[in-house]
Amino acid sequence: MAHGVSLRTLAKITRRVASVLSSKASRYIRMPATLSEKERSGSAFQAIANMPQVIGALLQTTVRFQPENYATDLDAEELLPAFTNREEELHIQIVCDAAHKIRDLDIRLIEEHSMLTDTEMFGLSKIKDRFEQNEFRGRILLGNEMVRCSSSLFTPVRFPRNQSEELYNHAHAVTYASARKCLNLLMSRFGILGTEIQGSHGSAKQTITALAILHNMAMEWADPSIDTEQNISPFNSTFFNSVGRSPKSGEDNNRRQFIKTHFAA
Repeated sequence: MAHGVSLRTLAKITRRVASVLSSKASRYIRMPATLSEKERSGSAFQAIANMPQVIGALLQTTVRFQPENYATDLDAEELLPAFTNREEELHIQIVCDAAHKIRDLDIRLIEEHSMLTDTEMFGLSKIKDRFEQNEFRGRILLGNEMVRCSSSLFTPVRFPRNQSEELYNHAHAVTYASARKCLNLLMSRFGILGTEIQGSHGSAKQTITALAILHNMAMEWADPSIDTEQNISPFNSTFFNSVGRSPKSGEDNNRRQFIKTHFAA
């Protein structure tokens, strides 16, 4: 009992609020659509460390999830959640902008004993399809070393061989920090993401989506509850097995040309 409200009632209210909020996701979590929005987003990223053509920074993590079964309460004659002892994980992929707002969100249940890599999880996301369909016209995402470099997702050069690649890596690291800070702020605001979410897969997905929307609102309204200028201790993202993550031959040709064009020493 909390403030005269039972935990069961509180859980129901929370899920209803999350359901309503998550239904507004297309309004509050969306990639830049118009030409002016894309240009503003690119300019904001370029202002950080002179990295051009960037429209978003991508980061992945996982959240612990405990699924529920439903049992019948004979006295109340209703279905009540009965949480299992089986703990699973939800994979979260975010794309953020330079203002630390979440622009794209992908949430997936990680199947037991799944051996999918970060790159394969990115390959399942809708945002990859949108880039392949050239919706963003030559603009790129920044990713970390845990995903594979591609024509639309640029990662650091693992072993820089010249000054141009070192300059690129520096600009990438400084610019990509916006993704790390976005995730740090999200986790700092909503501690449940660092512990465990209980419920059905659908309700857990709605909860995470609702929290992402609230995060974007807080950034828009400059919420004073968290000092966004302070150095927040880095959140240790959880990644998948790194086997097979080295770029295939030719996959980083676009990045090589990008470095030659924009970071010539």
